[in-house]
Amino acid sequence: MQVDAVASLLSGTSAHAPRLCRAGLAAVFTLRLGALAVGARTLWRDEVGDLACNASAESCRRACFEAAFPISPFSLFALQLAVIFSHALASSWHFRPHGEGMGSWLQPTRRGKRQWLWLHLGSLLAKAALEGVFLVTFHTLYSHFPVLVQCPPSPCPPAVTCAILNAREKDAFNHFMAGSSWACLLLSLLGTQHATVQIFQEASGKAPRKGTARKPCV
Repeated sequence: MQVDAVASLLSGTSAHAPRLCRAGLAAVFTLRLGALAVGARTLWRDEVGDLACNASAESCRRACFEAAFPISPFSLFALQLAVIFSHALASSWHFRPHGEGMGSWLQPTRRGKRQWLWLHLGSLLAKAALEGVFLVTFHTLYSHFPVLVQCPPSPCPPAVTCAILNAREKDAFNHFMAGSSWACLLLSLLGTQHATVQIFQEASGKAPRKGTARKPCV
C-alpha cells in the first residue's frame, strides 16, 4: 500500500496506469527534483552575480538580467515541477483509498470502472498538457542559452554587454531538464494510449469481469 501511494504521488498517475509507466514517471520526477536541488546550490545560486558586465553599476547589471531573462530557466523549471507536483497531489487525493486493507489503494470501489478509467485518462491528458505548455515556453524563450547578453540603454550606458558565467553548464542543465520533461510527456502519452485501449475494451465487454484473475499491468 505504501509503495503504491508513493509511486502514485511521484508519478501523478493512478493504479490504472501501466506499472512501467508509473515507475518511469516516478524515477524521472525524482531525478528532476534532485537536479533542481543541486542546481539551486551551485549553478543558479546567484544568477545576477553570474553576469560579468563592462559596466560596474549594480542597477545596470540587474536591469540587464531582467531584460535578458523575463523568467529565468531555473525559475521556469522550478515552477514546472511545482505545478506537476500539485497535479500529482490532486490526483493522489482524488484516487485515494476508500477502505481498509492492503488492496484498497486507488481501487474503484465506489464508482464504475469505466468512469474511473475516464478520470484516469483525463488526469494523464492534463499531465501531458502541463508538460507540453512548459516545454513550448522553454523552447520559445531559451532554446539556446546565451553566452553574451545586450543590456538596455536605460539605466545602462550605451553598448553595455554582459557575459554569463558557466553558460555551457547552465545550457546543459536546461537541456537535461527539458529532456526529462519530454520523457515525462512521452510516458504520459503512452499512458493515455493504454487508458484508451482499456476504455474501448470495457465498452466492448472484453475487459476481465469482476472476480476473474487480473493480469499485472506492465
